[in-house]
Amino acid sequence: ATLNFCGGMMFQLVLSDKLQTHLKSVAADSSSEGKQKQPIIHPASQSLMSRTPDYKKSSFADNIFSFHGRELRKIPTANGGMGFVLQLSYADPSETLEEVSSSSAAGKGADAVWNGSPVDPQGWSKEEIATYDGWRSDQWRKWRKCSMYEDEGYSTFGQEFGNEAFGLNHRFFLHMDNQNKMWLSAEDGCEGTPADGSSLMKKLGGMLFGR
Repeated sequence: ATLNFCGGMMFQLVLSDKLQTHLKSVAADSSSEGKQKQPIIHPASQSLMSRTPDYKKSSFADNIFSFHGRELRKIPTANGGMGFVLQLSYADPSETLEEVSSSSAAGKGADAVWNGSPVDPQGWSKEEIATYDGWRSDQWRKWRKCSMYEDEGYSTFGQEFGNEAFGLNHRFFLHMDNQNKMWLSAEDGCEGTPADGSSLMKKLGGMLFGR
């Protein structure tokens, strides 16, 4: 799918291999436990991540209420013709939030700490987890180049996106609007829906919900 983000920025949506495998497994599991692991679509009243229940400024994601992801740029092969990719990846579901302390490894302005491990080879590194501050403006945040991604453990980054690619990590979540349309939104409020005007549930639903 190609998503129109922020009113004209065309991003190709890409899921990491581990997240795809996880979501396919969850979609195929008809048990009550399996259904509880399916992604949640928030109501229109929760159109910003900061409005969702129990919101904390942290790097927490659980592949249900929120996802780890990245906006990646300067990728000549990306669908949409603008060189942009929006990548979602798998987050460690075993960790919970803790209070911030003087010894905590947390991004600027964080009000909680998440000590999840980098369990997805294509997902966030321990450095991205420890310094995440996606509630702040992009201009103040740390952008990463190909060499940095590979140094931090994403060894196939250049092979997948090209050596000139660079990016920024974000948390993402799903929500409806007042017209019953589904959106994929970043923590900073930038959000997207299919560029061709079709249903995000139809396109993203097939990827996230096995439909």
